[in-house]
Amino acid sequence: MRARQSLGSQPMIRRVGLLPLRYERQRGERRRIGFTALTGLVVLAALVFWWFMIAGEIQEAGDQLALVEATNANLQSDIDELQSFAELADEVQKKRTALQQVMAGDVDWPALLTEVALVVPGEVWLTTLTASAGQTEGAAPVGTETAAVRISEKRAFGRVQFVGKSLSFPGIAKWLIRQETVEDFSAVWLNSATKEAQEASAGATTAAGPEVVSFDTTIELSGKIASRRFEGGALAAGRDLIEAPGAP
Repeated sequence: MRARQSLGSQPMIRRVGLLPLRYERQRGERRRIGFTALTGLVVLAALVFWWFMIAGEIQEAGDQLALVEATNANLQSDIDELQSFAELADEVQKKRTALQQVMAGDVDWPALLTEVALVVPGEVWLTTLTASAGQTEGAAPVGTETAAVRISEKRAFGRVQFVGKSLSFPGIAKWLIRQETVEDFSAVWLNSATKEAQEASAGATTAAGPEVVSFDTTIELSGKIASRRFEGGALAAGRDLIEAPGAP
């Protein structure tokens, strides 16, 4: 009894909906619509945020592309300016090659004549000189050039024929021996030697002068006598001009 009284003493409250059932369904639909709208707004906000991020990246990429294009334009301008120098360098190289081809067989004539002058005996004097050397080899055949028998196994860089006179045959022998000592000469050959008497001058009371010997010799040149101008390029050519005799 007491238990029942204790239970009965507490009033039991039950919620009772007085509204029709359709209102309850409408309320549930409104909640679903609100949730759906809220979800759509969240998705839309995420899309807008993502769009702004993509737009920023696109703008940054566009700025980088513009910078690269500006750099390329500057480089192309520099290339266009340097193109003239490249064409000039190509022209210089062509001229240098042409000079090297033309001067391939050039003889250092100052050095050659100096060597000859240093070894000419006192009783010998030269009257004529004929050269066949370098690019003119064979143009004016001299001495041993057309001989059937070679006087030297070495290939001649060029040949020089000297015609002169001597007071004696020993003077000619001395001339030949001294020519053999020159390193720039690979071979020396005596073409002919003839004794002749000098004629007395008109009206002179004295007899004819002493006999002299006319001789004809050929010197074959070695490659050491080559001038080698322009072989080392523009700097070597400029150095050759500076060091040339008579250069300021």
